[in-house]
Amino acid sequence: MDAVPTPGTSPAQGGLLSRDFLLLFCLALCSNGHIAVFYCFEQWLEGIAVSPNRRGLLISSMFAMLLLLRPPASFVLLKGGRLPALVVSTAVLAGVMFAYRWIPETNVVMPVLTLRVLQGIAVAVQSSCIISVLVNCIPPGQSARGFALFSLTMLLPYSIIPALSEKLLLPRLNGEEPRLFALTGALMIISLFLIIPLAPRLRKAELPARTQDRYGNSDRALWDSVRHSGLLCIFLACLCFNIMTTLAIFFIKGLCSVIGEQPSLFFITYTITIILVRLAAGKRLDKLPHHSVSILCAFVLALCMPAFAYGPSWAFVPVACLYGMGIGLLYPLLASLIYDRSTPMTRSFNSNMMMSAFDASGMAAPLIGGMVIHAGWGYQGVFAAAAISITLGGLWTLLDWLRFHRPRNRDTA
Repeated sequence: MDAVPTPGTSPAQGGLLSRDFLLLFCLALCSNGHIAVFYCFEQWLEGIAVSPNRRGLLISSMFAMLLLLRPPASFVLLKGGRLPALVVSTAVLAGVMFAYRWIPETNVVMPVLTLRVLQGIAVAVQSSCIISVLVNCIPPGQSARGFALFSLTMLLPYSIIPALSEKLLLPRLNGEEPRLFALTGALMIISLFLIIPLAPRLRKAELPARTQDRYGNSDRALWDSVRHSGLLCIFLACLCFNIMTTLAIFFIKGLCSVIGEQPSLFFITYTITIILVRLAAGKRLDKLPHHSVSILCAFVLALCMPAFAYGPSWAFVPVACLYGMGIGLLYPLLASLIYDRSTPMTRSFNSNMMMSAFDASGMAAPLIGGMVIHAGWGYQGVFAAAAISITLGGLWTLLDWLRFHRPRNRDTA
């Protein structure tokens, strides 16, 4: 039963590249530098003699806070208060990144854990604010294209920061990663200035104090709509998909140290491929058969993982291209399935639930990677685990396709 859209919940009409969409794009682009720079986090922790299990704990702690706080934050912030929340969370992120510079050389676990927890809290609030505005800047019928373009805010930092850091910044910083982390705090200052023109939009509540549908139900109607959305399989597919990508991001530098490849080459190749795929696809993304293409991409990605770990050296770049093509299509199609099957009232909340699935995977993947390494299977075993995860993601998408089409097939029989 669809609820009547409330003021502020209707998606934007007209073109996708509106003023607010572009401002959000630039804000998220600058903010995501603090995530992309942690490509070398696991190797830094290894260098200061932190055990594999503790490395997994420290990496996953930020995502644990995201998982705990994003759902309640996304609901509360829909009712107002997004402007001060976005300002404070962005300022906290800047402070956290600067603070890495002053972590003591011994007994680093608790200081790093504290910073990761603070970072997770701030990211939960900041991203919930951004997503709640984003979904209402996307016009109907352009959801896959909208999410594909906005995902570049994460991809561009990953295509620039690792390569820039490995080739230019880290050598000049004497290989001190904490100083590199602190440099990204400056990007948060730019984000703070970008909030100013978005202030009128951020002051507007997406939901009134009490959300009511046409039958007079209260806020419970929103929660019931989310619970009965039929999107559980897609959320689980998102979980498995991002476990794979998180394992690849955090452990590729370790794998490259074993197989003799350059991690910067991986990041540059796959991110540029994703950008080209999404720009070339454009509006055609929304016309693709979402389920079948998503399933195909999942199984292609499952083949890429062992190819990275065990393939010949000449195949590293071609496999990175294939990996980029798979991710370039899979994420916007999964996001579009969630967007298109949500009501106007639940669209923002369901999109944040998708992000919560990503948070859960960000928490689980480093723990999985740490346990695999601790068990003696090494970085190649981590990529084997990533292959299993994305295979499960493809199976969840297939199950959703079977559930989604079965009633329709019976009706037409």
